[in-house]
Amino acid sequence: MGDNWLPMPRYKLRKDLVSRILSREPLHGKTCLEIGYGAGDMLLLYAELGLDVHGYDISEQAFDYAGRRVEEHCRSGRISLLRNETDLTGSRFDYIMAFEVLEHIEDDSSCLKNWWNMLKDGGRLLISVPAHTRKWGASDIAAGHYRRYEKEGVRNLLIRSGFNVLELWNYAYPLSILLDIFLHKQYRASGNSLSKEDLSKESGIKRKKNLFNKIVSSDLFLSPFLLLQQFFLEEDLSSAYLIFAEKVPDHGRVEI
Repeated sequence: MGDNWLPMPRYKLRKDLVSRILSREPLHGKTCLEIGYGAGDMLLLYAELGLDVHGYDISEQAFDYAGRRVEEHCRSGRISLLRNETDLTGSRFDYIMAFEVLEHIEDDSSCLKNWWNMLKDGGRLLISVPAHTRKWGASDIAAGHYRRYEKEGVRNLLIRSGFNVLELWNYAYPLSILLDIFLHKQYRASGNSLSKEDLSKESGIKRKKNLFNKIVSSDLFLSPFLLLQQFFLEEDLSSAYLIFAEKVPDHGRVEI
């Protein structure tokens, strides 16, 4: 299982931005929940930044694999992996993270409202979603996606769900031009008959370790793109959004 996961370039570009956002936050004594943690790598980042970390994933494979990766932190109590959705009942968190998750949920509006309920007042949501309907392709089908998002559409969805959008970045440009071309080619020939749920369970931990993926995922190759993406975050040129939002109490919810 460990050989099936490779930190891909879009993941690394996103992780750098997530680290920057969280590093400016007052995290001492705060709790976070990552939904759909996949291989568990981000859980380690949250623990390093001082958060009290919880994780939930629908995939048993993710639970087993991530559990091995974060085992030491689980023993010390820094990280807690929740096996069942019922374990979340009544819990409230300061932060909820869900990267490449919302597009896997058929009723994304209800999902966001559930996350709103799981946040403390003033709590913050940090998510990523694929951008632009026109870019729908074989990789979306292979990953079990229901949709891609447009910038104003996802902003309005969050506002209707009770959030104030603090940052809405279009990240990974210009490397995304190359990534999109090869990603769709890579999955075009796949004839997978799995359900969307099963495809979603695999998407967070299964990565092909071919030569191209290894090259574009290397730190040497990625270093200039980590700098370049900073200049295009406010543009709408890439194929992925990173969104940082704050829960608004009931009386302050804005209806669109």
